This record gives sequence, C-alpha cells and structure tokens, in this order.
Amino acid sequence: MKVANRIIFNTVVLYVKIILTTLIALVSVPLILKALGTDDYGLYNLVAGVVAMLSFLNASMAIATQRYISVAIGAHNPEKLNTIFNCAVLLHLLIGFILVVVFEICGLFIFDGFLNIHPDRIPAAETIYQFMVLSVFLNVITVPYGAVMNAKENMLAASVIGVIDSVLKLLLAMSLSLYGRDRLVFYGVGITFISLCNVIFSRSYVRIKYKEFFFSPKKYFDGGAFKSMFGFAGWNVFGAVANIGRNQGIAVVMNLFLGTAINAAYGIANQVNGALRNLTTVCRKAINPQLMQSEGMGDRDRLRRMAFVLSKVSFIILACFAVPLIVEMPYVIKLWINDAPAYTVAFCQLILVLSMLQQYSNGLMSAVQAVGKIGLYQAIMGILLLLNVPICYMLMKEGCPPYYCFVCFIVLEALSLLVRMLFAQSLANITIPSFATKVILPSLVSVGIALAASYPLHLVMDESFLRLVCVAVCYMIVYMAALWFICIDKYERKITSSFLYGIKKLF
Repeated sequence: MKVANRIIFNTVVLYVKIILTTLIALVSVPLILKALGTDDYGLYNLVAGVVAMLSFLNASMAIATQRYISVAIGAHNPEKLNTIFNCAVLLHLLIGFILVVVFEICGLFIFDGFLNIHPDRIPAAETIYQFMVLSVFLNVITVPYGAVMNAKENMLAASVIGVIDSVLKLLLAMSLSLYGRDRLVFYGVGITFISLCNVIFSRSYVRIKYKEFFFSPKKYFDGGAFKSMFGFAGWNVFGAVANIGRNQGIAVVMNLFLGTAINAAYGIANQVNGALRNLTTVCRKAINPQLMQSEGMGDRDRLRRMAFVLSKVSFIILACFAVPLIVEMPYVIKLWINDAPAYTVAFCQLILVLSMLQQYSNGLMSAVQAVGKIGLYQAIMGILLLLNVPICYMLMKEGCPPYYCFVCFIVLEALSLLVRMLFAQSLANITIPSFATKVILPSLVSVGIALAASYPLHLVMDESFLRLVCVAVCYMIVYMAALWFICIDKYERKITSSFLYGIKKLF
C-alpha cells in the first residue's frame, strides 16, 4: 500500500474507532456516576485515577519503542528489529516492576491521614489502590506490542482492540447497578480484568501476525541497544510520570481542601477532555511513524514539514469541536448529567482551553523524540509540569476557587510551549518565527473569526437544543471557510484535496 493511501486508510480506521469509543465513554460516565454516587466516583478518580492517566505514560513509552523500530525501518535494517523488540519487552518488564515498587512505597503513607477520605471508605480505597497498581503493571508490559502495531502502521488491529476495551468497560458500567455489595471495589476489579484482557489480545495478535517479532532474549539481546533504549525510555517515563503527577497532584490538592466531591467534577472534566483529545491522537498515530522514519532516512526537511502539519492539524481538529462546546458547556452538562457536581462546567471549559493549547506541542514533541536527544528536554518539561502542584496548593490555601488551578495549568502550558519551540529550534531546526507564523497565528485567526460569527447566536437565543445546534453549525461553517482561505497554505490545500479524494475512493 502506498504511503498516502496507508495514511488515509489508517486515519479513517482510527476515526471510526474514536467515534465508537467516545460514544461508549459518554454513555458510561452517567451510568458509573449514578451507580457509585458522587462521593465514591470522586474517591475512585482520586485514588485510582492514575489508571485513567496511564494513556500519557503508555503513549510516552510506546513512542520510545516505536521510535527505534521506525528508525530501523527507515534505515532498512531488518536485523535490528527483533533485537529492539526483545530489548523493549525486557525494558518494560523492568519499568513495570519499578513502578509497582514506587506505588507500594507511596501506598504506605497516603492512606495514613494524608488524603481527605471518610474513615469508613479507607478499606475500599486501599483495595482499589492495590488493583490500580496491578493495572499499572499490566498496561506497562503491553506497550511493546502496541508499539509494534503502530510502527507497522497497523491501526486496524489496534483500533479493534481499543473498541473491545471500551465495550468491556461499558458492560462493566452497566453491571454496576446489579451488584449488591461494594460497587467501588467491584469496579476496580473489573478495570484490572480489562487491563489483563488487553495484554492477552495485544500479545497474541503480534505473535500471530508478525512472526519476525518473537521474545527470545538469549538469542536477541544487545546490551548497547538496551542501554540506549533504557535512557530514552527512562526520560520519557520521567516526563509521563511528571504529567501524571501534575494531574493527580492537583486532584490530591483539591481533595485536601474540598473533599471527594470536587474530585468527581475533576473526573468528569477529564472524561470530556479525553473524549475530544482522542480525535487528535488519530493524527499522531497516522503521522508519527512516517515522521520518525524521516529521521532514519536522514531527511530533516520532511521531518519539519510533517511536524508543522501534525501541530496544525491537531489544533484544527480539536478547536472544531471544543470551541462551540466551551460556549455551550452549561447546557451540554445539564443535558448530559442531570445533577452534576459543583464546578463541573468551569472545569470542563478550562480544561478544553488547556487541551487546545497543548495541541501546538504535538509536532514539536514528535520532532524532538525523533531526533532522540531528550534528556535535558524531559527534565525541564517535567519540572514545569510539576510546578502546577505547589502553585495550586498556595492558591487553594489563600482561599481561591478551585478553577484557579486550571488557570495555572493554562499559564504554565503557554510557558511550556515556548520551551518546546526553543528545543525544536535547537535540535530539529524548526525556527520559532516560522512555527508561529505558519501554525499558531493562522489557526488562532481562524478560530477568532468563527467565534465572532457564532457567539452572537449564543447571546440572542434562549438556552435550548436548537441554540446548541445553531451555534455549532454556524461556527463550523465559518471555521471551515476560514481554514481554507487563511490557515492552510497551497501545499496543504493540495494534500487536503488528495486526502478527501482518497477517502471518497476508499468508500
């Protein structure tokens, strides 16, 4: 299959998967919230929310393995492929055991009066925590198999496994109301069982489909490759753990001041954000293998072009849905969840603003990852991410509303974007002026024009489903026109036209 056709096919497959999993997730949240109640749902997001955040950790570690496999493919060096795979499996077993030890040590302290949990629910929280630790280990050791499918650009298999995962979670959510005992513990056990199923499905598929990848460390092990991958993956894990630490650290801070109910609002906001962010992961999964193969081929110009496209398209796709949703969020939350916890609307609005800002970093991060010199980069980015926690603690201690924590997120993310641009300029020759003028400025202008055209409808119409539809349709029509004439250049228009033609031909 040609590269262009492969990207089109993978994009269509991934979007079908995203639509299905997003719909399932949207149906699951009200079921879980109703079955568990606000306090237990908040407690789950506080204690076991790390599982929900594992997408950051898994994605970062998968990039490490995928990067080495893709570079080997780009360099046409098949001898290295199985060696890299064996090193990756051993590496993730090691990382999994290290994370289990770290979590178990932390578990000795966090339930001893550190978290604001009702005493009657501490035993359930401790049980959930242990199952969360097991889920962490299972998710980590699955990473090499997912990385193989991504590097081979086999998005169909990965999507099928992802849909099965979502369906199992929906069945678990539906069964909660039928369980008569502690539903929170039952839910934690179910999530761990689903993680085990993912390990079995992914490992079995790779063994059957890609027979060149098989685990035989005695025959295929290279100390030098393992050391290189350990360093690369280690820094990726540090960055991912910093991201998880930022997100869960804020959850802990808000819990200390406001209890588990605020964690329910935070969990709903993360669900909304995760559902929309999935739309942009399609771009990353479809483009990243080719971007990283560009480094293996020594073609930096191609790498830069693909990095620009990845950042711009990621922002364009998310902004298409996020902006009208932000405008109509009070009505959407009311329509979706009858009795939403306090601050849910503000949390959802601000986290989507944060997520849109983060999309500009996608191409920059992939370019830095492809070059491979990530130690200093991950160290600085990890520090910036973790700064959110002490700053939010000080804000809450001063009596500020909890949504100030999200404002802090946004300010530090803007600073992080500037740092990423500096690293991309130094390592991949992606200059800041060119990135700002070709990616950031035209996309923001397009959003501004579309928002200016649609927001008056929000002001003059009464709150209703009709207003939601009118605002969304008006915004999207103007937004698409602005993108075509302002945001994308002639080269990107040509790619877009070819892409749309390819989709039409595919169907």
